Amino acid sequence: MGDIILKNEQEKIKLTRRDFLKTAAFTALALSIPSGGLKLLESLTESEALSEQAPTSAQPLPAYIATSCGMCGGSCGIKVGILNNKPVAAVPIEGHPQPGLCGRAAMLPWLYDNALRLKKPMKRVGNRGEGSFQEIPWDQALNEIASKLKEIVSKYGYKSIAITYHDCWSSYIPLFTYLFGTPNGIPHVSTCHLAGSAARSQVLGIAGPNLVDPDYENASYLLLIGRSLSTGIMGQVQRARSNSKLRIVVVDPRMPEISFGNAEWIPIIPGTDPAFVLSLINVIIEEGLYDANFLKKYTNAPFLIKQDGKPLTEADVKQGGSSTTYMVYDSSSSSIVPYTSASQPDLNYQGNVTLADGSTASVKTAFLLLKDRASQYSPSNASKITGVDEDTIRRIAREFALYRGVADDTWYAAKNGNEYDAVKGILILNALVGNIDAMGGLVFQESAGIPSIITLVTSGGKTYAKTIYGASMPQEMFADSTQKRVDQLKYKLTLGTFDAVLDAILKDDPYPIRALFVIGTTPILRDMNASKVIEAYKKLDLVVFINVLYQDDADYADYILPDTTFLERDEIFATKWTPHAVVQMTRKVIEPPEDSDPREAVWAMFEIARRAFPERAYALGWKDEYADYSKFESQFVPSVIDAILNSVSSKWNVSKDRIKQELETNGFYLLKRKSYYSRPYKSPVGTPSGRVEIYPLAALASGLDPLPSYSPPAYTLPSAPNEFYLVNSKSPTTSLTATILEPSKFLEDRKVWMNPKDASRLGISDGDAIEIESIDLPGAKVIAEVRVTNRVREGVLYTRAQAGGRRAKKLVAMRHFSTNGVNPEFLAKVSLHPIIGYGATNCSVRIRKL
Repeated sequence: MGDIILKNEQEKIKLTRRDFLKTAAFTALALSIPSGGLKLLESLTESEALSEQAPTSAQPLPAYIATSCGMCGGSCGIKVGILNNKPVAAVPIEGHPQPGLCGRAAMLPWLYDNALRLKKPMKRVGNRGEGSFQEIPWDQALNEIASKLKEIVSKYGYKSIAITYHDCWSSYIPLFTYLFGTPNGIPHVSTCHLAGSAARSQVLGIAGPNLVDPDYENASYLLLIGRSLSTGIMGQVQRARSNSKLRIVVVDPRMPEISFGNAEWIPIIPGTDPAFVLSLINVIIEEGLYDANFLKKYTNAPFLIKQDGKPLTEADVKQGGSSTTYMVYDSSSSSIVPYTSASQPDLNYQGNVTLADGSTASVKTAFLLLKDRASQYSPSNASKITGVDEDTIRRIAREFALYRGVADDTWYAAKNGNEYDAVKGILILNALVGNIDAMGGLVFQESAGIPSIITLVTSGGKTYAKTIYGASMPQEMFADSTQKRVDQLKYKLTLGTFDAVLDAILKDDPYPIRALFVIGTTPILRDMNASKVIEAYKKLDLVVFINVLYQDDADYADYILPDTTFLERDEIFATKWTPHAVVQMTRKVIEPPEDSDPREAVWAMFEIARRAFPERAYALGWKDEYADYSKFESQFVPSVIDAILNSVSSKWNVSKDRIKQELETNGFYLLKRKSYYSRPYKSPVGTPSGRVEIYPLAALASGLDPLPSYSPPAYTLPSAPNEFYLVNSKSPTTSLTATILEPSKFLEDRKVWMNPKDASRLGISDGDAIEIESIDLPGAKVIAEVRVTNRVREGVLYTRAQAGGRRAKKLVAMRHFSTNGVNPEFLAKVSLHPIIGYGATNCSVRIRKL
């Protein structure tokens, strides 16, 4: 077959179509399906990869180096093959607790010297949005940025600076906030995992999506609601594929890649997940399929709740009693006692209680309140909401309980605006069958104990911000860094809501933000109503874009600073998606291309601060000599890594040299395997009661309904014949980086999916062009090509997130393939939960055939 020719600025890369598909498409698909199903290609080991490349005549072979993949935020363990000073391949690390390899990692060779690679600092020479830049020296860029920052701070204060970021460099963001005296380091999570993290923190006492996860290797039944492993971390897929007995059920409006195998796909109406979950809860409770012993001993299900929704405490029934000692009805003594002393707490008690002041109060257990709430969502009622047959709902509920299944607690949960209730229900579902921290259940991750880069400490009556590498900033230099972030002033439970930054830029609400650093992320492809993001960019006094590749947001920057790829730097961190305590390393396996001069964002941020606010940089351990980038690499970076190794070594009483040797040889070091039945069995979880809370008291304290409920999506629902839900998700080849690399032209689908019944009804054929207009943002329109497929539910359109619809002037001029398709963020209105601050990236649209 013919060669595919891929061009970049340096050279032509030639590969046969067979090799291309083998290294990318087949790998991506094969690792996206469960074992026992369709198998196109098993992941290659290093030895197999070498045998695949066995020379017919004398020729060099790649040298494989253990490291971590940075093509998305997962950081799976891979070995990178280096040949002729270029990365040419990647294979999984055998035995790694989170092994790669997905389509993103397979595209790694195309990242290194891509035509879109940022090579030198650049300064805007036209208007914002024109994408006109000129290369300038690093010193000039840093000096001019520093000068502008000084002006902004002198006029608006330190908090007028904001930093937004994705996973890349996230561990350094707290350091950057002290460095620039601002509280406003704000991540991407409002359009990612924020809703789920809020629910996890309230039910299980732990927030981050990787801190609790299904025990895929040992599970018998995996329920994925609005979640597909194949779109996320390949380490999870590999772990699930290793379990030949695992049954998988996927509930989603579109058929995910994992459903190609032996998984069952249940198409559901978008935005109705909470009703579906509540119906499963209803069946399990009504049919007595729950684990009563677990609920009594390890959850707050027996807690007595007053009519005002608050728990009955010892202070209510006893003068001088504790307000944090919760009361239950003990059936063995027929009395109301503290939950810590009950031998037989009753799940079904309701009655009247005499209070300490002599009055009476009606009480009911949290379990009965959950039962009452779930009764509103009988399978017959839920079927009308979700579009899922009521017999299917009953069957899934029974299977889940009888198999003692595990429901995945989600990751990307910002689609319809009601994911908080969906995830809360999912967590309660796991608790109902007693499958928390049990083998095959939803388990807590063992902490590797990686220390924070900077923490507040008190010594001699004074407070300091102390770095892990020994530098300390005194409190008098904190400036605004310890104030509440701008988003936390609006959304009290948020972990990061970037839209609040946009309001501060556009409306000075609650105060003006005038400088923005965009590090390793692209808000135009990330945040709802991308037009609002662009409007905010145009109003800022300073925009600094730090990234590896030219992305849409770069068009609006004043300065562009080229970052290093993960192949060109050293980092150490905890393995994210494993139940075990593991430390791993990203290693510098290659120098940047000869005609480029990228530098780590950490170096750039410190050097800007040294020139703008030198006293702040020096207080945090920076030295003038680090201006020489080689000394930063040879001195500063090793000092940080050494400090982390010292901390881990001390915590685990393991030789630092041994850990270091394992990291250099194998790319990871296993500190401790998962100990099952730990929390809440042997130690409390981080909730107010120390138990798993099916009636979350933290939610109650924050003004939220403790019980899950269903409310319609945050956008206008489609009603006319030409109106549809537009849903989005990622794929095994999707990341902000991977989707603009050349293989994505062949692997990623930038068409909009439409069900054959809808296509027939509207006279649309496969390949037709349609105009898509947002219902909630009139005038927001895009044009896309249709793929007619039964892999999407009737009444629903589906598009890949971050895969297409790019509008960067450089990409348009190149006629780059990523300009085709849809960026759904241009069509989704801003809709944020008033307390948590998470959004909805799905929307409703009307279409017109062109």
